Amino acid sequence: MRLQAIVLIFHGSRDPTHNAQAAEIAKALGVSYAFLEAAEPRYRGGGLGVPMFIADGSDYRKALEVAAVKAPPLLGWPGFVEYLRGLGADLYIFHGPDAEGQIRGTGLPVALLHGEPNVESAPCVAAAAPVVLTRGVIYNEIARRYGRCRTRLLPPLAEQPGFIEYLRRALPAVLDLYAVHP
Repeated sequence: MRLQAIVLIFHGSRDPTHNAQAAEIAKALGVSYAFLEAAEPRYRGGGLGVPMFIADGSDYRKALEVAAVKAPPLLGWPGFVEYLRGLGADLYIFHGPDAEGQIRGTGLPVALLHGEPNVESAPCVAAAAPVVLTRGVIYNEIARRYGRCRTRLLPPLAEQPGFIEYLRRALPAVLDLYAVHP
């Protein structure tokens, strides 16, 4: 039996910081990576493509169409919400929107960059966690729009030491549960 390479499928960005941090996540896990759009290497199929998106949305669904691993967004991965809760933030800021209620369904205190409850009307807290994989356009926009508060803003997940450990534990279970086998 020939083993297929694991390929993490990220959205991709014109912001090189996002792309570099996505590559660092893959390297730390000993797997490959590719981007859905806006950057190289582009995902063109092959291997066990795993969508790497926080929540459901049109970009996640595009990745899911081409992925060999039909995994849910990270919010549906085993232990991910518990991992977020363990960050100890008073507020968790997501990209949004949350049309399916997946973000609100976490039970975490949340605000959305796009949608309600909106980050611009969110309460000021001691510590807030932008729930994004990497630094880049979305993280910077969260920081700008929540900048009215003197809050300790946690770094993106790629810079959280425990996130790579979480992925090392969760990825094998996700592959077992969701890989499509010919």
